Amino acid sequence: MTRRTCLGLTLAAVLLALGSACEKTDAPAEPVWGKQACAHCGMLVGDRRYAAQAVLAGERKYFDDIGCMVLWTDEQKSRPERSWVRAGDAWVDAAQARYASGAKTPMDFGFEARPASAGSAGVGWDEARAQLLAKAPAKGKGQ
Repeated sequence: MTRRTCLGLTLAAVLLALGSACEKTDAPAEPVWGKQACAHCGMLVGDRRYAAQAVLAGERKYFDDIGCMVLWTDEQKSRPERSWVRAGDAWVDAAQARYASGAKTPMDFGFEARPASAGSAGVGWDEARAQLLAKAPAKGKGQ
């Protein structure tokens, strides 16, 4: 390999690293479905219906269940800068979504997000969060 080729490859690697380090954290991003581990329980994030994500201190975390995101953020003792939940085929701001209980979710917390539209049934973020935290002693991490 010539010196010029080696320098070119090194520069390309540096630019690629810088590009991934500058990931935008003001918009939701897709996890590697079926391969990304939940930041709270460690299960793989595979079922899009119940997935969630949060950005805290510039670092994005993915969750397989909305309840996992609630418990993880509660354990961090700091509010995330941004958080989203999957509602249908789209990511929506967690604070703007409506939450229906009774769903069979990966960690059995039971909440499914829905877009906040005029006809959306369910509870708001604060109520869903309170209900999920009330379940926390019974569920615990990794159960």
